[in-house]
Amino acid sequence: MMKINFSNLFYIVLALGLLACGSEKKSTDEFSEIGKADSTGQINEATSELAIEVIKSIPPPVEMSAIIKSTGASYNSDYLNSTDNAEKYNTNYLKAMNLGMYGADLGYINIYNHKEDALTYLNTVIKLSEDLKVGQFFDFETIKRIADNNNNLDSLVNITTSNFEKMNNYLQEQNRSNISMYMLTGGWIEALHVACKVSLAEKSQPLYEKIGEQKIVLDQILLLLSFYKNDPNAVSLTKDLNDLKAIYNEVKIETIYAEPTMVEENGVLVVKDNSKTNIIISEQTVSKLLETVAKLRNKIIS
Repeated sequence: MMKINFSNLFYIVLALGLLACGSEKKSTDEFSEIGKADSTGQINEATSELAIEVIKSIPPPVEMSAIIKSTGASYNSDYLNSTDNAEKYNTNYLKAMNLGMYGADLGYINIYNHKEDALTYLNTVIKLSEDLKVGQFFDFETIKRIADNNNNLDSLVNITTSNFEKMNNYLQEQNRSNISMYMLTGGWIEALHVACKVSLAEKSQPLYEKIGEQKIVLDQILLLLSFYKNDPNAVSLTKDLNDLKAIYNEVKIETIYAEPTMVEENGVLVVKDNSKTNIIISEQTVSKLLETVAKLRNKIIS
């Protein structure tokens, strides 16, 4: 098994937190021309490239973990998927979904700097990635070198994005492109589950709003799943996520437009978006989301 020094943990979390994601959010409508899976349940090359664009628009689970900590909530390992469960995952679907979940858990653990739990979860993440034959695409040493030399988050994002694309292309060639999608979805489900539990315990309005914002992300994930209508696991997962979508219909997202302005940043003129987004979500809706996502999560981790 690959051995990783704990000092590299932050950079590992960036890779495993699915940093094949961009800061720019895009609506599902922008990707409406993306094709569907073929008769084998896999997507073609053109569709795969567009799917990568959807993936890039989805924020990494570690971002949610940082917001959770900012509420003042204490670390709680009971929120996480126990590593004792890992031996039960005997299909590629369950391994991929739970690899995403454990990656999200590792991000949460790292934000709170719980070294003992981090090492345990890291070993589980490595084992699952090797089982799925994708461990070689998490280039931890390169990520660490870039961070040590430049301390540049943009460079870290770029290298992990590149590695994720290589992994996705490899899985496409192997007729396993659904694996990366399941990793992404598993991480998102886990991050949402933890966020709902913390937000209700802390009565945190900023976290409520972040949870409400996931309405857009859910639409993007459902779009990804729609590429795989011949995959029984994708069909079942879509049904469960549509139950979640029904509750998200209670969430209102309003954009208040304001004229953009030109500002100078580091000697370069850039366009500043002055529009604001209001997210309207109640505590009762968050409670419903928690109940529904917990049922879905239990089906995946049990």
